[in-house]
Amino acid sequence: MELTGITLDFFDKRTCGLLPDLCFQWDIRYDELSDNEELLEYWQKHVDNIFKQTKNVVYVSNDNGRSLLYSADKDAIDIISKEFKDLNLQKITYEEIISSEPGVSHDYLA
Repeated sequence: MELTGITLDFFDKRTCGLLPDLCFQWDIRYDELSDNEELLEYWQKHVDNIFKQTKNVVYVSNDNGRSLLYSADKDAIDIISKEFKDLNLQKITYEEIISSEPGVSHDYLA
């Protein structure tokens, strides 16, 4: 099954290229991206807003690692798109998430 949503990689410094305004104060020479409070707050705020509107998502939050928020539900995908309007939606298979991402926090398909 193919899902659509957002992946934010807190280990990959290229993530700042996607959201440069959130990395303005962050010092790439000294800090890990997972130390960027603005980026962490951005992610959590939008995830919280999405969960207020729908539970039809597969959510993975790997403690300061890669975080994923995907769905196969059209309404949920629209909500994700509106909340994360600065990011492009991506596609991933459900099997990829389950096989490669430990710690699925919320899985409406299970």
